[in-house]
Amino acid sequence: MAEPASIVTRRRLEWSETDPMDRWHYSVVLRFVESAETLLHHRLGIQHDEFRRMPRLNVTVDFLGALHYDETAETALAVEHVGRSSMRYAFTVSRDGRPLARGTMTVAWFDPETGRSAPWPDRLRKLFGESGPVPASEEG
Repeated sequence: MAEPASIVTRRRLEWSETDPMDRWHYSVVLRFVESAETLLHHRLGIQHDEFRRMPRLNVTVDFLGALHYDETAETALAVEHVGRSSMRYAFTVSRDGRPLARGTMTVAWFDPETGRSAPWPDRLRKLFGESGPVPASEEG
């Protein structure tokens, strides 16, 4: 049985992403997750005109620890569920194997003609539901 699409990325925390305590600003988690999502879409061959039809419906984050300036974290992003017209990702941001944040993000497939959600195209449903782990690097 095929596994849903997933990816693990690495990213260093920049100075501009810290709060006055030298810790990551809470919003940085979403940038880490969106960066992983964008790379996953690139690796799956999802086009920009398709990606822009996937608005966010819900994001939840549990903060478990802090990342500090110049530290590197891994973001693991995986498709958790593909429904009729929406999809839920699960993510964890960790440093040295220790989870710092975890949560979910739900997106929908949007039909610009009707202004409403619509069923996923078969191609995207298959890509998200059956691609398995995707390498973050071109060589991988």
